[in-house]
Amino acid sequence: MTIIIIVLVLAAIAGGYFWYSNRASTTTAPGSAPTAATPAAGGEEAAAPVVSAAVEGLGIDQLYREARKAMAEQRMVAPAGNNALEFYLAILQKDPGNSGAADALRELFPFASGTAEQEINQGNLEEATRIIDSLAKADPSNYTLTILRSKMDAKRKQLDQQEAQIAAAAAAAAAPATAPATPETTAGTAETSPSPAAGSPAGSAAATATTTPAPPPAPVQPAPTPAAPQGETRDVLVVTPVAPTYPPQAARNREEGWVEVEFTVTADGKVTNASVTASNPPRIFDREAVRSIERTTFSPRLENGVAVNSTVRRRIEFKLGR
Repeated sequence: MTIIIIVLVLAAIAGGYFWYSNRASTTTAPGSAPTAATPAAGGEEAAAPVVSAAVEGLGIDQLYREARKAMAEQRMVAPAGNNALEFYLAILQKDPGNSGAADALRELFPFASGTAEQEINQGNLEEATRIIDSLAKADPSNYTLTILRSKMDAKRKQLDQQEAQIAAAAAAAAAPATAPATPETTAGTAETSPSPAAGSPAGSAAATATTTPAPPPAPVQPAPTPAAPQGETRDVLVVTPVAPTYPPQAARNREEGWVEVEFTVTADGKVTNASVTASNPPRIFDREAVRSIERTTFSPRLENGVAVNSTVRRRIEFKLGR
């Protein structure tokens, strides 16, 4: 019996020890969790105004989550610092060989370039510059960037000309208000000049002269009417992009490349005369690139509000994901 009692006491002591240690571990665990979560919560708060300031503290997995969330909420390129384009760029900055982020940026490129073009057409050149600079980090050699920059320069010149025309019209409107002052002032001076005595013949002549009606003042020329604003002028826009199909043989051989396609977008938005102007490697991806362009929906070029035919050249990349 004594042995049994000793065994039971030892078992009770051991059970109490294990119970106490488990409780201590569960008590301290929650206290450590907030400490780990606090930086993440703070990062999310900091990311609201300017994500770029908080990106340095985010890992690649966190950046992927934020990028997917931005895609789901249609924050492709805006607002600045809190959009999918900048999150994927941040992933590449931390891991330059990350093929998942590179593939996502290639898919985003047509949407982002179309948005930049719309901002240019609306005169929002600062926002357009921000998007173009981000795209240049993703694919600096893409020919679309050259086209966008030339359009932005043309738009800037157009806005400067409009400002000059408005200033000239305002100056012309103000000029007639001061021009008639000179004849009236001269007439007033002639009437108030000293005259001979009233009784003398000269005085009579002078009196007769002063009663002669003065010639009417020159008519005031109306201000020139500013020219009526013309219709919108913009280049072709991508409405619904269609990604090319990767050739099965090229996928099996792990081949990558690009194709440059030239085509015409007619006034009614149809694609015609699509042809390959350059490709690397030759002929491997040509057919799928042309098919992609022919299935993509475009909005035609506008000149003064009128849709016209336009020749466009696009470069399509073929790259394998990880």
